[in-house]
Amino acid sequence: MHRTHLTTLPTFIALLGASLLALATPAITHAQSAAELASSLGQEIQTGQASESGTSVEWGTAVGVVNQPMEAVMGVVQDYANYSQFMPHFRTSRVIAQRGTDAMIYLEVGIIRNTATLWGQLRLRERPARGRSRVVEARLVQGNMDEFRARWELTPVDATHTLVRFQILVAPDLPLPSSIFTHENVKAARKTLRALRRRLVAIG
Repeated sequence: MHRTHLTTLPTFIALLGASLLALATPAITHAQSAAELASSLGQEIQTGQASESGTSVEWGTAVGVVNQPMEAVMGVVQDYANYSQFMPHFRTSRVIAQRGTDAMIYLEVGIIRNTATLWGQLRLRERPARGRSRVVEARLVQGNMDEFRARWELTPVDATHTLVRFQILVAPDLPLPSSIFTHENVKAARKTLRALRRRLVAIG
């Protein structure tokens, strides 16, 4: 597997120090209904992290309310070719093949203050509905990282509001503590929800 290296020793040392900062983020639960959770959140974004078997890097998770109907939000989520227009850290997003909502895309992402670039081919597809919720998942097919997975879950709150849960797990092939990448995943989850809100406002 191709290995990406950090550019400077000072950058490595700074990032190693940052890994010592512990994350105290609450877990996201499905126990509450979409309406109850939306009411308690308001416009806040709740973040957390979740473990994954086979890796010490953890998922970054975020949940928040978007002031748009679910179909409008899903339209942006499934606009894979334009991810680089609004998704944080995405430099390139190109659809290689697509059939319905099942697509293969090529992406390039800058990580850790743009000191490293990840690339990969991802398969994105909509999963079977969970009640009123719709789910879109992405999984790495090949690339210069150990893992890249993401998951959108959209649940209508009412006719003009959607509860969005976003999860991301990026595990780069880099010689750094896993806590650094977990921290980056949590930040990326929060930034993605904020970016989704801005994108929906921008496209009207």
